[in-house]
Amino acid sequence: MNKIIQQFQQYAVLRSIIYIIAGILVIFYPQQFTKGIVYLIAGYVAILGLMNLFSTYRLKKETGYYGFEMIIGVLLLIAAIAILALARPLLTILTVFLGILIALNGCLRIAQGFNLKKMDQSYLGWLFYGALLIGGGLLLMFNAIASIMTLFGSLLIFMGISEIVGYFQIKRNLN
Repeated sequence: MNKIIQQFQQYAVLRSIIYIIAGILVIFYPQQFTKGIVYLIAGYVAILGLMNLFSTYRLKKETGYYGFEMIIGVLLLIAAIAILALARPLLTILTVFLGILIALNGCLRIAQGFNLKKMDQSYLGWLFYGALLIGGGLLLMFNAIASIMTLFGSLLIFMGISEIVGYFQIKRNLN
């Protein structure tokens, strides 16, 4: 169990910095942040499609035959266009998905609290933190309104601060 905790702690400070920066961006620029996510996902899918088409082109030059990558490439390009066209409904789905991820993170924090209890360490903060994350995640899942991004940004900042606190708490306990 200690090995799992050590692996999780390995990138805790980096995760916390990313959480805090993303949280601040979400609070101050909620619409740009959500549009940026949609464009980022569409761009990534389009790049994958283009890479598959390039792979097909090289295969055609070498063998004279088209590969399965051509179909995948075309489908990925169509998917990228669909992501851009359906950004609004996807945004609602994204909010639900983010809520699920935050609620799952809360469940993990509660489990971490119970593991700390077994090791006779302070654990109530982790249980409280996990419960807050579960509540915030459920709120995100069931309230897909524009102001929900402010809640999401606040949760990210809170998660970042908690990651830093947890990092130093576990580091102190392991020494």
